[in-house]
Parts: sequence; structure tokens; C-alpha cells
Amino acid sequence: MDSRLVALLFGVLLGTVSESSLAPALPLLSQIYEVGPDTAQQAVSAGLLGAALAYLPVAWLARYLGAARLFRLGLILHAALALALALASSLPYLILLRLAQGVATAMVVGLVPGLATSAFPQARGYAMGMVASTVATGTLLGPALGGLAATWGLSYVFLLPLPVGLLALFLSGNLPELPRQEGSLRRLFEASGFLQALAATSLYFLHTLGTTVALAFHLGAEGFSPSAIGTLLLLNPLQLLLLGAWAGRTADRLGYNRMALLGAYLLVAAGVGFALLPLWHPLWGSALGLLLLGIGRALFQAANNALVLSLAPGGLEGLASGALSVARALGQALGSALAGGSLAFFYAVLPNHRLAFAATLLLLTGLMGLSAWLVRARG
Repeated sequence: MDSRLVALLFGVLLGTVSESSLAPALPLLSQIYEVGPDTAQQAVSAGLLGAALAYLPVAWLARYLGAARLFRLGLILHAALALALALASSLPYLILLRLAQGVATAMVVGLVPGLATSAFPQARGYAMGMVASTVATGTLLGPALGGLAATWGLSYVFLLPLPVGLLALFLSGNLPELPRQEGSLRRLFEASGFLQALAATSLYFLHTLGTTVALAFHLGAEGFSPSAIGTLLLLNPLQLLLLGAWAGRTADRLGYNRMALLGAYLLVAAGVGFALLPLWHPLWGSALGLLLLGIGRALFQAANNALVLSLAPGGLEGLASGALSVARALGQALGSALAGGSLAFFYAVLPNHRLAFAATLLLLTGLMGLSAWLVRARG
């Protein structure tokens, strides 16, 4: 594999692992700080919100400072903030540091889609399949690793991305630059179908992280340890590693919109199943639900990300990349907040935590249905 793409993929892995690794540790965080799920999940949402606020300013700064320089600076800042988080002594301080780390994540991850498609203009689907596979793998591998690290203590969860960050920094000496970027956000948003595809992306990531957070709390209530939760959440990363590149190549051949729509339909069907299967058996039902979701995620993410970037006018690849990253981070932040708030609400009004989990999953799946409608309407 091209070393430039490897460096970018390590950067993506750093950002996505740091964004998602707290999910299985949230029950532990709730116990340490004596707060409910709606408050505990703020540690997740803060990092995602910081990234969402910074992605577009980072894309603008890259015009003047260079994308490779910002990438390396973000890696260094991310490492420093990870060390500070490991030593955080209070929840408000921890949330503030997570917000700042989100900005560093944006500096690392924000321009990767644009850089990848610029480096491989004749194989956008393949490049975005690899990026999508890494984003999804990091987003879902993060909870798995976070659950394992939480068995040693909460501080270790924050130190997880450091080895990957060092590798990314080591390989970042020969990164490509974006072509000269011209134009404005208004021109980008006026491009036919761009905002619809972007909104579908945001709803997809809302569903993805929302289901992960809800499952972590559900399994915690069933008595599973963080390490057991993390091990179960390894199922989707393994699927996405196997299917991501294939899904991207297939989307290149069959069309981005068609593949994204197929993936969205599968996610809606699998989401309904995932809401009900754990009622039958908390472990095996959750495992089967995750396997069903993984197929839809692989098909949807590579195709829809490539679709978003293909809709951007020439010269706006950097801004389109930043907008795609904002949509992902906002979707994840809203998904985490919605899952935590929904669980807290349904815990109070339903007779047990299993029904609260099912109701939360059905709510999240309804929003994935809206994503499918947006993709279909554009087609």
C-alpha cells in the first residue's frame, strides 16, 4: 500500500479511536463521578463537538499553512492532551480537555478524505473505501479497546491512541498536499445533491455511535464487565476490515448512490433486529445484531463518503472534506447524546432496562430510516 495512504489511515485511526474509546467505559465513569448516563456521555460528546467546531476552520487554515504541517501539529497536540486527560482529577476538567482534544482530532483527521481522493483521483472509491473502513474500524475498535483498557483504570482509556499517533507522525514526512483550493462554502452547498448526501452521512454516524453507546450501557446493566463489552464490540471492526475495500471497489463499479441506498436499507432492517434480539438473549442477541449492522455499515459508508466528495465542484475538495468530517462528528455527538438521554428517559418510564434499550434502538433506527430516504430522494 502507498505509504502516503498508510500515514493518512493511521491519522484517521488515531482520531476515531480517541473519539469512540470512552463508550464502554461510560458505566465506569458514571460510577467514579456518581452521575447518570445523560451526564456521563458528555465526556464523549465534548470531544466530538470540539472536532465538529474545528473541521472547517482547519480546512481554511490548510490553504495558508499547508495540510501536512497542520496534520503533524495536530498529532503532537493530541498526544499532549491525552497525557493531560490521563491525569484529570474532575469531570468538568475532563470534559474541557476532551473539547480541546476534539480540536486536535480535527487537525489530524479533517483533511484526510480530500487528501486521499487527490492522491488517487482514478480510484476514489477504493481510497474512500480504505478511509471509510479505517474510520468505521477506529470508531468501533475504539470501544473494544476502551473496554479492555478500562479494566486497568479510566486513565488508560485516554492513553490508547498514543502508539498509533507516534506511527502516524513517523510516516507523515512525505504527505501529499491538496491542489489549490478556490471557492466558498456557499458554492459547495449549492452543488446539486451535496447537502442531502451530507445530511445522510450525519444521520448514519448518529445511528452508528448511538447504538454503540446504548449497547454499552445495556450490557453494563446486564452485569458485563468493560472488558467483556469491549470484546463483543470487536465484531464490527473485523467485518469492516474484511469488507471495506471490497465495498469501495463495488461502489466504483455499480454507482455510489445505489450502494449507499442498499447499505441504508440493510441498516434499517438490521437496526430493528438489533433492538429486539437482545430481549431474547443479552449476549448472543447482541452479537447477532452487531453482525447484521456490520454488513450495512460497510456498504453505506464507503459509497456515501465517495458520493459526497464526487458532488463537490473542482477546487473545493478541501472544504468538502472538512464538511464531511463535520457531518461525521456532529452525527456522532448527537448520537451519543441522544442515546444517553433516551436511555435515562426510558429507564424512568419503562419497567426494565431491556425495554429501555429496545426503545432507544428503535428511535435511532428511525433516524437511519430518514438517512435512507435522503439517499433515495437524491437518486
